[in-house]
Amino acid sequence: MRYARLSMLAALAACGSAPPPAPTPAPVVETPVAAPPVAVKPETVTVRDPQADRELASLRMSLLERTAQLADTERRLEDATTEVVRAMARLRTLATRAEAASAIAEAEVSLQQLRGRAGPDQAPEVRQAEASLRSASAAFDAENFGGAVYLATQAKRIATLGRGRLAEGGTATRSGERAFAVPIVLSTTARSNLRAGPGTNTSIVATVDAGTALTAYAYIQDWIRVTLADGRTAWVHSGLVKGATGTP
Repeated sequence: MRYARLSMLAALAACGSAPPPAPTPAPVVETPVAAPPVAVKPETVTVRDPQADRELASLRMSLLERTAQLADTERRLEDATTEVVRAMARLRTLATRAEAASAIAEAEVSLQQLRGRAGPDQAPEVRQAEASLRSASAAFDAENFGGAVYLATQAKRIATLGRGRLAEGGTATRSGERAFAVPIVLSTTARSNLRAGPGTNTSIVATVDAGTALTAYAYIQDWIRVTLADGRTAWVHSGLVKGATGTP
């Protein structure tokens, strides 16, 4: 009996000295971290208007043509002044009827040759030579033979210049091609490909460096027909050239 009590007391003592159970840890709640905002780079979209591009190309060509015309007009005025001075120096040696008739006939031949070379697209020199020739005929009818010789000579000179320009630049053969009123001196603004036709799908005739001199004779939209110093004919995009005076 005593032994049973001692066993019970020992059991109770052992229970009293046992450590308390460890507390259950609270669950860990992870707070989601927001991703940093992604910077969106704005994209610029350029919408090109084909009609506006065509109008811009036409304006560029007109500007080149007007600039060259002004320079050519100044040159012709200087030539005319020189001719008038020479005529005044020869006032005492009046030309004869035969000399005037011969000068008019030579001018008519030169004009006919120019018309044949120009074809259906009448060159500006044709109109100028015709006007001088009409004035020469009027002076001849008024028996101003000296004036007739002078005007007929002017008509012949204009026709000769026109034939030379068409021989160098070639006549317009492509649909939509328009000839400049006078040849235009251009230079390239960067290393450029000169092509066999008005488009990037045509073969390359030559590749030239910036500053290469070219002579322009005609254009189709924004492509210009030019000749190189060695006489080769090619096409160049208007964005790759500028006028001799720096105009685009």
